[in-house]
Amino acid sequence: MKGLEISFRDIEHSDAIEYQIREKASKLASRYDEITGIRAVVGLPHNHSQKGNIAHISLEVGLPGETVAITHDHHDKSEHENMYVALRDAFEKAQRKIGKIHNKRIDSKRRMH
Repeated sequence: MKGLEISFRDIEHSDAIEYQIREKASKLASRYDEITGIRAVVGLPHNHSQKGNIAHISLEVGLPGETVAITHDHHDKSEHENMYVALRDAFEKAQRKIGKIHNKRIDSKRRMH
């Protein structure tokens, strides 16, 4: 998809993770054609607790007139030690947020006519 930027922080680049992000971003963009771009940052910050490292995914989704930020930082969710689960959850959250904005925009357009 055009307008997709992917960065890795505190973790080595992974083709498999990048592929997953591209797939999920493409699916999201095909569902909402008003998306102008997506920026994904994948990180594995060092936690100083007894738990393993928890994946951190943040997304910025560009829409006309605004940017929707999704930060998915669950230090208490051990399932987010799995990068794929963290990615899935972040994109699901993005879809819900963008869906609400999309529906509000459609409702306001309907009221204007």
